[in-house]
Amino acid sequence: MEIPILRHTRHFTIVNKPPLVYSQVNRSAVVSQRTNGWPRHEQSSLLDLLAKRHRDLFPENPEAPFTRPKLVHRLDYGVTGAMVVATSLQAARNFSKNLKLRGDKGWPMKKIYLAIVAPQQESPLRLQRILSDPDDGIALDTDRSKLSGTISRPLFYDKVAKPLETITKFEVLNVLDKGRVLLALEPVTGRKHQLRRHCADVLKAPIIGDVRYGYNFGPSKSASTSRCIALHSWRLDFKVRPEP
Repeated sequence: MEIPILRHTRHFTIVNKPPLVYSQVNRSAVVSQRTNGWPRHEQSSLLDLLAKRHRDLFPENPEAPFTRPKLVHRLDYGVTGAMVVATSLQAARNFSKNLKLRGDKGWPMKKIYLAIVAPQQESPLRLQRILSDPDDGIALDTDRSKLSGTISRPLFYDKVAKPLETITKFEVLNVLDKGRVLLALEPVTGRKHQLRRHCADVLKAPIIGDVRYGYNFGPSKSASTSRCIALHSWRLDFKVRPEP
């Protein structure tokens, strides 16, 4: 399987992750896949496949501060699109610092995703409702020329049941056929499955194909036959600074 390279620098490489590829292999899932006869590439991680196609990115003995590619962040198994791997210790350290501390720490990375969602009847994405009666946890932007806002409903709690901040910005880009909606999503925080759960639990509009969080294929197709979801890492913006 080809792993297209979107941009390459000395310190990091941006690749286009295909669907049905693990960012990092889940060993228990590998055993299950082998017993079900699934394709071989599904047992490999993104870095495994990248090494097979782009050996030049994996020198045997890289000279400091450069290193063999390291994961900076992850995309879920069925999600596609732009993903960063660090090729220097400086990049790995600074991207990780920002993902952990956010704000202006390290090298800030802004991520924009595209998603196609299927609003339910009570969804605030129903255009006749959202401007007059948004759901709890949604703050609409004042610019009414576009349908956008911020979701700030907590989805996770710490060990003492304190809610953890969980923020996603969204904008309606287009209304498609069958009432489906194309969204731009920006995760301000980085909780596990944040975009998928905010779409399903707050917007009441699960992402197409995301059966884990409420999407229903209907009687015409079995959910077990598809593990892709309509979520794509579309754009990454960086602010790279030299270290003092």
